Amino acid sequence: MDDVRQNSAKKAAAAPSRWRLFLTRPGLQGQLVLAFSVLLMLALGTTSWFFVAKSRDTLSDILGEQARQISQTLAMASTEAYRKNDRGELQHLGQTLLRSRNLVLVVFCDQEGKPLALACRDPDLTVAKWLASPYSQASTLQLMQVQPRHTPSLGDFLQITVPVIDVTRNASTGRETGTHMQGFLTVGISQNNELIQLKHVSAMGVLMGFLAFVVCLPLALGLIHRIFLPIRQLVTAANRIASGDYSAQVATHRPDEIGTLARSFNEMARRIHQHQEDLKVANECLAEANRDLERKVSQRTAELESTNQRLSAEIAEKEDFLRAVSHDLNAPLRNIGGMASTLLVRHREQFDEDVIHRLERINKNVKVETDLITELLELSRLKTRRQKMEQIDVDVLVRELSDVFDDDLKRRGISLVIEDKLPVLICERLRIRQVFQNLIDNAIKYMGQSPVREIRIGCRTTEQAFEFHVRDAGIGIHPDDVQKIFYVFRRGRNSADINVAGKGVGLSSVKSIIAMYDGRIWVESDLGKGSTFHFTIHRKFAPDWHGPVVEEPDAEAA
Repeated sequence: MDDVRQNSAKKAAAAPSRWRLFLTRPGLQGQLVLAFSVLLMLALGTTSWFFVAKSRDTLSDILGEQARQISQTLAMASTEAYRKNDRGELQHLGQTLLRSRNLVLVVFCDQEGKPLALACRDPDLTVAKWLASPYSQASTLQLMQVQPRHTPSLGDFLQITVPVIDVTRNASTGRETGTHMQGFLTVGISQNNELIQLKHVSAMGVLMGFLAFVVCLPLALGLIHRIFLPIRQLVTAANRIASGDYSAQVATHRPDEIGTLARSFNEMARRIHQHQEDLKVANECLAEANRDLERKVSQRTAELESTNQRLSAEIAEKEDFLRAVSHDLNAPLRNIGGMASTLLVRHREQFDEDVIHRLERINKNVKVETDLITELLELSRLKTRRQKMEQIDVDVLVRELSDVFDDDLKRRGISLVIEDKLPVLICERLRIRQVFQNLIDNAIKYMGQSPVREIRIGCRTTEQAFEFHVRDAGIGIHPDDVQKIFYVFRRGRNSADINVAGKGVGLSSVKSIIAMYDGRIWVESDLGKGSTFHFTIHRKFAPDWHGPVVEEPDAEAA
């Protein structure tokens, strides 16, 4: 049922489209011809109808006046027969009048409206039938008024009823001494002949209108064809321009709107031609620029390939160099440490305290140098040897680090506070762990004797990145060292004041790791009040994070 309704609705919606298609299919010229034809036919039809209607009314008035005159004349002629009550005379008079072309009915009635004599072209119409018809009942009530009537046998006719008045005169003087109404006279005049003539006239009018339409239609076609000639010329010129011939022009000598349109069209064609020429020149310049750009791109590509090959070779050479340096430096250091350890184990009792102290210092320095070589080698491998990317819950990772530093935190009386819910990242676990581990370790080392002993870790989300911070209330960083602490082997000048051990490699490693995640790191520090390390990681490394978003920070990278 729903399908039937939908189909019906579609058909109803499609009907106007088919109607519009029918109207627009002939084109504008055909529509004008069709409109002209319709208007002409309406004008001719309206004129014919008005003429026939007015002719019918005029004919009715003429016949009505004729019926009135005949009835009055007949009333005067039948006065003597009424006076004598001579029904035969009245009947003879009525039959005589029926010989006239138009009269179809004559009825003589007494004062009470009863027929005295009846003459009719319809032989079946008797006195009894006349009394039973509605025409006789209304006849006495409509004196001197012409009434249209119709019967199957008589057709259309006009009926009028007039009184028959007897005028008495003085025999000696001849003056009227009184009047006496003797009865009524009803006369019917046929309209058939006149209506037939009117139909003939109407038919002639329709024929003349058709002939006028046939004559006017070619004239209209020629006129419309002439009017649309400039438009056809415009279409032809437009087609030539569309095909690439911009020299097409149309005549502009007309002073009317068509001439204005033609001049505008010629100006448009000129501008299009000019723009086309400009476009050709621009395309040639652009093609030349593209060829030059392609040459430069090819040249730069070759240079980049050469540079990449050279960099790859240098990186490989650097790694070989670092491995060689690591091996060549670690081997003697391990030998030195091993020999010192052997001497301490075997001959400790034979050495005095100064020798033992020196051997222990040798072992300690060997361990420091070995660790430094290992850290430098790992720093060089940060960007060349990526690890497995996996989903890491940073909140869980930081809490694990809190457990790792639990002894140092308790021993120094420091509390580690995680301010916000940290995001889940797609990253290298050990690298991100190394970032937080180095920053937390530095915060613990540089806490000093500050009365506020806490480390706060938090994160806020911007439209582009996650901004983490590690804030402490330690000794702070000297302003001259803020821009240097992220370089290798650079440490704050006040680190020696609290005897903090370190090699100056940790923050440089952190900076390299953050750069791998399209981030940056900077520090805000107030000497003697603490430091806050900020670093960012791009949002693309946490596509499923839907936490709150804040405005971008205004801080500048250190």
